[in-house]
Amino acid sequence: MAEYEDKVLHELDGIQEFDNPMPGWLMAIWWGSILFSAAYLVFYALAFGEGSMEAEYRAQTERALTGVQAHYDANPLVPPAPAELLAGAADPLVLDLGAARFARSCASCHGELAQGLIGPNLTDDRWIHGGSVEQIFQSIAKGWPEKGMPPWGRAVPPAELSALVSYVRSLQGSSPPGARPPEGEPFAAEPMPGA
Repeated sequence: MAEYEDKVLHELDGIQEFDNPMPGWLMAIWWGSILFSAAYLVFYALAFGEGSMEAEYRAQTERALTGVQAHYDANPLVPPAPAELLAGAADPLVLDLGAARFARSCASCHGELAQGLIGPNLTDDRWIHGGSVEQIFQSIAKGWPEKGMPPWGRAVPPAELSALVSYVRSLQGSSPPGARPPEGEPFAAEPMPGA
């Protein structure tokens, strides 16, 4: 034990701690990682140079938005003919498809029976943004983000979007219990085919 006495750093309760320095290669890795992190921080986080992460993120976001807009421009959201939407309001298959989409996407704001909760009542003869089937289509497709209604035009398949418009139109005059008071301008609904 005497041969190690010169290497003993200290002793406590009979336990000896030896002075064993870290190997040189491990110290080189440690110092290298510190220097690399400092250079990384200066170049990327503090945005020295033109290759900052924030500038790259903004450029990629701009390219993505341009691509999405180009797709929208090449594939415009064209509403079906009003007669087709009105005919759908009398077709049970279309109404079932529209009711299913309404339950998934609209009932949380407009109520299960479209009586109005956060969003307006959709069953009366008054409409904030117009009550024709074309205006209903545009309201659903483009939304009213400033009022909290998201645009559903690109999130909903076209057949479901048309069925949703037909379903909403079919609800006019249903007078559900607990309906929200009327809002907006009066609108005389178009007559449905066969009515």
